[in-house]
Amino acid sequence: LMLPVLFLNLLESTQENNCFRPMADRLKFWIRANPCESCMFNFIRLLFLTVSLVGLLLSTNAVGQEKKKTEKPPEPPKILMVIPPFMEQEKTTKILLRGKQLDLVTSVEAAGKKVKIIRKGKAGVPQGISAEKLGDTEVEIEITSQKEDRLELIAKTDALNSKPFELLIKNGILSEKEPNQGFTQAQELTIPSMVHGKIQANQDVDVFKIKAAPGSLIQVKIHAEKFGSPLDAMLTVYDDAGVKLFFADDSKESRDVSLSFKMPAGGMVNLCVQDAHDRGGDLFHYLLEVGK
Repeated sequence: LMLPVLFLNLLESTQENNCFRPMADRLKFWIRANPCESCMFNFIRLLFLTVSLVGLLLSTNAVGQEKKKTEKPPEPPKILMVIPPFMEQEKTTKILLRGKQLDLVTSVEAAGKKVKIIRKGKAGVPQGISAEKLGDTEVEIEITSQKEDRLELIAKTDALNSKPFELLIKNGILSEKEPNQGFTQAQELTIPSMVHGKIQANQDVDVFKIKAAPGSLIQVKIHAEKFGSPLDAMLTVYDDAGVKLFFADDSKESRDVSLSFKMPAGGMVNLCVQDAHDRGGDLFHYLLEVGK
């Protein structure tokens, strides 16, 4: 659409362009001989300019519309992990939430009620782990629980909400006692019991000792993936002499471990918990559950 305008301007600049001078001279003669028609010429020129401007605006608008189509809509906040993975009933606890877009949250609700936000911001991601799985933002909150056994947490921005994330509420959960890296340092547990542990560093192994009557059916579970921990847990069971008896890794449904076995004749075994890839760190939390 700009070509007619360029053409007319070119005809007027004939002092430096001899090839168009005859045509321009005839046009100027026609304008002088027909002064009224020169008004029409200016009108036509103005019309060309107007049409060109409209075309430019339309093309700019089309580009803007196309850009809007390709722009991604804003993502809602997402809770991927909670630390610690539980809290006790009727107590006030600080909980760290990790995930996506959590640095943008304006409020966090637990059971439909707003809780206190202590801080929020960006979070580092351990090497070799995707931010999509572990998150790269965090928000720390303070919660006072009631007598319920589960609590749903929802993070909110001004326009979007996260999906509910379930937090376990349970009394009587033990804390792992370090050092417990070998059979001689094993932390002794009674049955039933649940322990909150952490694989603190690469190649770390946590060892727990349990005793029961020979032939007793023992059930052991490691919970980690269900509350967002990056731990890919493995469980190895040794007898009192250090002989390997049983081993458990991923199931088809989860990276978490579940193992049932009968207590050997000695009436005592060591449970060894470690990461399948020998990884560890501050985020590698787990709950070890032992029962019959």
